[in-house]
Amino acid sequence: MFGERPVGAVTLVETPVSRSYAQKARVAFLVVAASVALVVAATASVTVPLVLAVVIGLLSGAVCGLVVASVVRVWPALRVLWWWAFEIVAAVTVFVGMAYLSRATHPAVPLVLLAVVLGVVFGVGRLRRRVSAWVWCVVVRHRLRLCFAEFIRSASRLHPGRLPLILWARPTPAGERVWVWLRPGLDLMDLDGKADKLAVACWAGEARMVRASARHAALVRVDITRRDPLTGLVASPLAAWVAWMRDEDAPVSPAMPPLGLDLLDVPEPAPEQRNPRR
Repeated sequence: MFGERPVGAVTLVETPVSRSYAQKARVAFLVVAASVALVVAATASVTVPLVLAVVIGLLSGAVCGLVVASVVRVWPALRVLWWWAFEIVAAVTVFVGMAYLSRATHPAVPLVLLAVVLGVVFGVGRLRRRVSAWVWCVVVRHRLRLCFAEFIRSASRLHPGRLPLILWARPTPAGERVWVWLRPGLDLMDLDGKADKLAVACWAGEARMVRASARHAALVRVDITRRDPLTGLVASPLAAWVAWMRDEDAPVSPAMPPLGLDLLDVPEPAPEQRNPRR
């Protein structure tokens, strides 16, 4: 999970990020341990002897420093779990619900219920398209995160691990719309010209990145285009309404007869005579 990976292995945290957080964990341990030890020793010296107060302070500082350092050290892995929190919670909810329902009724009941739910979702076109749109939003969040990680990895001047925050994603008639909060060291100009790479990473036809707020430059909106909603034919009900409202027995005024005008019989207008200059 941390450190160097052998050939063919997959790691949750890359080596530069792991080293950076290992250094942060050591610094956090020293700072927290020293601060807590001084505060606890000074407080305990009021009621206990000084030597005992120092021992209590050192033990308290060591415990607090280890806790904080451990959290900082495993934070990259916790962050990955947070990124996949929706999928993890959904899977755990489904399996726990099926297990509870299987114990309460019959082992075949949760399977039948799951088959019915999936059949309704895939059978009803409107519901299927709605669920598919939200599933694409979840997929796009992960694809954008991988693409941003590649951009940051390729730019050595950026600090490792400073990935943008994927705030929210929602479906649109053309695809998905995602709001991203850029971290320090990354701006919209760094992403300019990389829209095609985002589109490729998201399996889409086009991607556009614009500022989502005039006040906050870090807030960026990413529009993923998968289809053109204006290309589909929409049947207009106006023709049916006109046919239904038309009364065939209503009198109709006769059409205007042709005038029978022959343009060859019309004389050409004579040119106007202009007064010569004096």
